[in-house]
Amino acid sequence: MLTDKTVEEYLQRDHWPFDRIDAGTWRSGFRGEVSSFRFFVRLSQHWIFFTIVPFLIAPKDAECQRRLYRRLLELNREINMAKFAIDEDEDVVLTVELPVEALENSEFKDALDALSYYADKHYLELLNLAQQTAT
Repeated sequence: MLTDKTVEEYLQRDHWPFDRIDAGTWRSGFRGEVSSFRFFVRLSQHWIFFTIVPFLIAPKDAECQRRLYRRLLELNREINMAKFAIDEDEDVVLTVELPVEALENSEFKDALDALSYYADKHYLELLNLAQQTAT
């Protein structure tokens, strides 16, 4: 079973700088090709979550929101391991969720690789959609 100690060992093993926020949450980040990203790792009884929140702030324009959210749905069908979602403020989040039972370091690493890969790959496209005005 994955423990707090194991999470920290896995983060340290792959040289992820981190701060512990509370009993089951850590904050870290990385610099991609197009931007810097802050993410959180949250450990629950049955799941571990790797989440960039917010990934993008919700656009104010309704048509812009519609185009952005439609693209997020398309990406969710295309990408593996990660998913885009919106939070209670309608901001975009990018997350990877894995069951903790028998989770090994290689899967932990794969989750962080997926999170960082998709964040960097799709950030500019989604940012541009979020900033477009209705035409």
